[in-house]
Amino acid sequence: MSFQLSGSAPGIYENTMVPLWFGRWAKALLELVSLKPGERILDVACGTGVTTRLAKKEVGADGEVIGLDINAGMLSAARELSTELDIVWMESDVVNVALPSHHFDAIICQHGYHYFPDQPAALKEFHRLLKPSGRIAISIWDGHSAYTQSLCSAVEKFISPEVAGKQRSQRETPTARVLEAVATQAGFSNVSVIRQELVISVPLAAEFVPLHLGSMPIAPAFLNLSDNEKKALVADVAHSLEGYVVGDQLVYPDAVNVITGIK
Repeated sequence: MSFQLSGSAPGIYENTMVPLWFGRWAKALLELVSLKPGERILDVACGTGVTTRLAKKEVGADGEVIGLDINAGMLSAARELSTELDIVWMESDVVNVALPSHHFDAIICQHGYHYFPDQPAALKEFHRLLKPSGRIAISIWDGHSAYTQSLCSAVEKFISPEVAGKQRSQRETPTARVLEAVATQAGFSNVSVIRQELVISVPLAAEFVPLHLGSMPIAPAFLNLSDNEKKALVADVAHSLEGYVVGDQLVYPDAVNVITGIK
C-alpha cells in the first residue's frame, strides 16, 4: 500500500483536501503534542506540508522543522507553499533517514503511518531520531466514514474492485491495541491512543467527488471513465448520502486515532 501523487493531483490535494480535511486534522494533532518555541520537529509523511507549516509557526524562528516525504510531487508543492518559512524539505523513506540520532524534540505524522511498508522499523527509527524524553504524535484514520464507504462502493461498481481496493486501503488501519503494542516494543513509554472526532462539511457529491478522486492515487482510473460513467458514479455516491445533506453541504462525522508516546 502506498500513496503516490503526480501530475496535477498534488495541487488538487492542497487546494481541496487540505482546507476541507487535512488542515483541520493537522490542528487537532498539534493540540496533542504541544510544541514549544525553539524545539526541533520532524514531520514524517508531510505531503504538501500543512502540518509542517503549522508546526513551524509554533516553534518559531529559533525552532527547526523538517518535512519528510517519499513523494517528490508532494514535496514540490510543499516547497512552493513555504517560500517565506525556514523549513527543510527532505525526500526519504522512513526507515533509513539520513539525520542524526537524538536530534528531535518531537516527531509528528498525519495519516501516513499505515502506508509504511515496515511499521515497527519506522517506529524504531523515530525512537533513534528523538532526544531523550522526545515525543511522538501519529494520527491515522479510525476506519471508514459514511462518505468514504459510499465512495468506495461506487468506485467498485463503476471502475473496478481492484481500484476500489486501493481506495479502501487508505482507511484499513491498525487497531488501537496493535498501535500501542508496536510503539511499546519500539521503546516508547507512556503510550496511549486517543480518538479524535470531527464533524466534516464538504460540498455536495456533484462538486466534491470529482475533486476528491482527482487528488487521489486512483485519479487516472476515474479520469479515464466516460462523462456518463463519471456522472453515474457521482450520482451513486449522492444517492447513498442523501441523509447527510445539510443545505448545500455533506455533513458527516469522521474520526482518527492518535498514538502518543515518550522516548
